[in-house]
Amino acid sequence: MRDDDLMRDFEGRWGASEAPAPDTAFVLAVEARIARRRMQIDIAARAGATLAMAGVIAALWPLLLVRADALVISLDAAGPALAAAAALGMAMAWLTREPIDAEG
Repeated sequence: MRDDDLMRDFEGRWGASEAPAPDTAFVLAVEARIARRRMQIDIAARAGATLAMAGVIAALWPLLLVRADALVISLDAAGPALAAAAALGMAMAWLTREPIDAEG
């Protein structure tokens, strides 16, 4: 065999052993299904927590109504302090936010 024939034979065998090109459409479809499933799990967890919280509130509602006037009186005195703490918290959140990347 000549060198050219050997080289062609080698290239043919080498090309046959290459991995196929990735199928981008398939990869994106799988990633979309994974993301959809994760979102469904997250929504189900949040809905379950919401229902549990609603159940606790419904169970404790009569106790809250009995003590509502004492709660209103105590919040009346603490209202300005709570408003100042909320304003300070919002200012801190605004000043420590992540900068927006101008490139993308």
